[in-house]
Amino acid sequence: MQKELSQVIYRELINGNLINKLKRDGDHMVPNPLFDELASELNRPHYEQLYSCIGYELKQLGDCFFLNEIGKDDVLSDVAMRIQALLVVLCRGITQIPLLISVITDSSAGLSRDHIEKIAEVDEYDQILKAVDLKNPLIKEIENVLVTRKIAFWNHMDRLVLSDGGLALLDHMQEA
Repeated sequence: MQKELSQVIYRELINGNLINKLKRDGDHMVPNPLFDELASELNRPHYEQLYSCIGYELKQLGDCFFLNEIGKDDVLSDVAMRIQALLVVLCRGITQIPLLISVITDSSAGLSRDHIEKIAEVDEYDQILKAVDLKNPLIKEIENVLVTRKIAFWNHMDRLVLSDGGLALLDHMQEA
């Protein structure tokens, strides 16, 4: 385990952020050393034990890591509900524009702010967001909930793209 990386990993995870396999570096997606540190076969058991000792379970979903409180797997937290609601609204809105979902999964494409504004105008989506206590404008909630937690990011063209973790969450939602 690398001490410096371990400390950064702790801060990211304990603040509810995902650690993605890839991270944005200018116009490119590059390997994330935090992910590599956690994914290492040598390090992984040590991190799992460390987080277990403080009441958390280190989880991997696709190409991302996150923490769950031990014993809370079957409980959907408020944050998880908000994330899911935002992903549902974005995906439904994208298909109604009409665009392909791949627009939000391809780091060289992305969903424009104008498209997000169009999605925000739909009353049904506003009701979904209010039902999970998201009352700010859609673009602000995307920033607060998805971008801050590294579930999505703004690419080099200032367009919204799902991170590895965002894509894994979306896939997981579609499987359930």
